[in-house]
Amino acid sequence: MFTHAFQFKKYKFVCLKLSERIQNFVERLRERHKLTYIDDTTYHEKWSFNVSSLSLISIVLVYSLVLIVVVMVLFRYTSLNAYVMAGGGDETRLMVEQQTHTIDSLYAITSSNEKYLSDLKKLLNDEPFDDTAKLQKQDTTYVNYEPDFSKSKEDSILRQKVEYESKGGNKNEKSFSVDFFFPPVNGRVSQSYNLQKGHYGVDVVTTADEPIKACLDGTAIAAGWIPGEGNILIIQHNNDLISVYKHCSVLLKNQGDKILTGDPIGIVGNTGENTSGPHLHFELWQKGIALNPQEFISF
Repeated sequence: MFTHAFQFKKYKFVCLKLSERIQNFVERLRERHKLTYIDDTTYHEKWSFNVSSLSLISIVLVYSLVLIVVVMVLFRYTSLNAYVMAGGGDETRLMVEQQTHTIDSLYAITSSNEKYLSDLKKLLNDEPFDDTAKLQKQDTTYVNYEPDFSKSKEDSILRQKVEYESKGGNKNEKSFSVDFFFPPVNGRVSQSYNLQKGHYGVDVVTTADEPIKACLDGTAIAAGWIPGEGNILIIQHNNDLISVYKHCSVLLKNQGDKILTGDPIGIVGNTGENTSGPHLHFELWQKGIALNPQEFISF
């Protein structure tokens, strides 16, 4: 019994002490303090005001609450979160996806242009393409194989055209299934197409200063001078066809010009190191493979 009474008095004493401390703390918060601004040189009081610790804490809390509300509104109704948080917001995600798609498209275009320029460089330097090099390694009987034109409608039409023109028929008649090949020049073929010897076209001997005509509609993709081939013009046609005209004395078209079938594009000449007289070296290419021009054109 005595023990319980002692513990109760001890508990009551502790509660009183705690109450006194809380009361003292509240009183200190309510104590007013004077905040004064004094000029350092004259020690005159500029301004002052009385404030309690409780009032100061209240002002700080209200200011913090207002600041938090303003920041939340900015994040909610503006794009501030896109600049503060990495990858935040649907707009940022959409922008990243669009930029990624653009980069992929540019990479594909760049790769295609690099392949095109590489093939064009090989063509200008008279170097074999990869597909042509593979054909050179194949058996001779395969390269010189004469197809059976009777089994193909398109080949039959082409054969009739060549035979008809060789007999002096009307060369303006369109008998080719895709396009009519206009003879660049008329003359004698001094050297024919030969893959094994690296001769990817035909040499046509004709009179000097004879105009060279475009074999098909197209666009000039290269026009200039090469030491070994002289003045050279390259035209891009439909169906992935490319025609090449070398040893010209004068070029009548520039790179980028649109050309129609039969348009004069140059003058027969003897320019370049790899020539021994006035003639035209003419080549046809399709998808990187050299074609025999005599299978399509009667010179």
